[in-house]
Parts: sequence; C-alpha cells; structure tokens
Amino acid sequence: MPPRPPVRSANTKLHIRKLLTNFLVFMGAVFLLLIFIWAAALGYGAYIRNVLTPSSKEYVDKSILAITPTWSQDELIKRASWQMREVTSKGQLDQIFADCARLGAFKHYDGANGEVEVSVSEKDGQLITAPYIAKVSFQNGTAEIEIKLIRNNNSWEILGFHVHLNLFLPYALPPK
Repeated sequence: MPPRPPVRSANTKLHIRKLLTNFLVFMGAVFLLLIFIWAAALGYGAYIRNVLTPSSKEYVDKSILAITPTWSQDELIKRASWQMREVTSKGQLDQIFADCARLGAFKHYDGANGEVEVSVSEKDGQLITAPYIAKVSFQNGTAEIEIKLIRNNNSWEILGFHVHLNLFLPYALPPK
C-alpha cells in the first residue's frame, strides 16, 4: 500500500502566520532598540562636547601662551601626553623650535578655533580629543599651529603639535 500524503489543516497555515508575525515583531523591537542606542550615543557625544569644549579651549590658550613666546620645549614636554612623548625625539623638537625661533619676537596671539570630538573603538574604548588651529603673530611673520589635545585621566594633554610658518623675511636683490 502506498504511503498516505500528509494532511494539511487550517491550523498549519495559522501556525506559520503566527510564527512569521512573532519574528517580524521581534525584528522590529531589535531595530527600535538599535535606533534608541544610536540616538543615546549621539546625545551623549553632544553633551560631552558642550561640557568639555570650554575647558579644552582654555587649556589650548594657556599652552600656546606658555610655549610660543619663547618657543619653550620644556613647556611643551610638560604638557605632552605619553602618546606624544613616545613618538617624538629631542632632535625633532630641537629642529622644529630652531625653525620657529626665526619668526622673531612674539607679538600677538590671535586665538584658537576647534572643539571636542568623542569617538569609541573596540581597541581604545571612549576617546576624547580636541583638535584646534591657533594663529600667532611674530616680528618676522606668523605661525599657524595645529594642536590636538587628548583627555587622559580626566585632564587635557597635548597629543600633537604642528607649526606652519609664514616668514616675512626681507628679500635682497643680488648686486649688479
């Protein structure tokens, strides 16, 4: 005798529909949860930026005014993060500060522009940095300083310090 075909009832279709509905409801809930987590992270980042930007700006202003008038390596090293000290040599600092000394006497600090940035990675966890660009005037030109701060142990430290020089040295024509 041949095997009997399976009997399908109305309950099977209802059961499949119920499973599909439950799956879609579950996926919708997961999606909403992800949107909520994303929105909370954006809100937290905005809050941290608003809270920490004034203190980072103040730290940049004080640091620039301590380092640039005399191009003091000691002032930079005192404020440098362990990350910066790890990749910067004394010879590099000597060369940079010798070039900067060609600008002459300090005249005016024009301020810095920037704000706090918050990022999260698997390797580093939460990372709070603050990149700024500062303008300083000297007797023989100007300097644009890119300074990047990092928040280590609830205090600001310098992570990067790059100087772009604009020298206004007099041009001497060759004698005839």
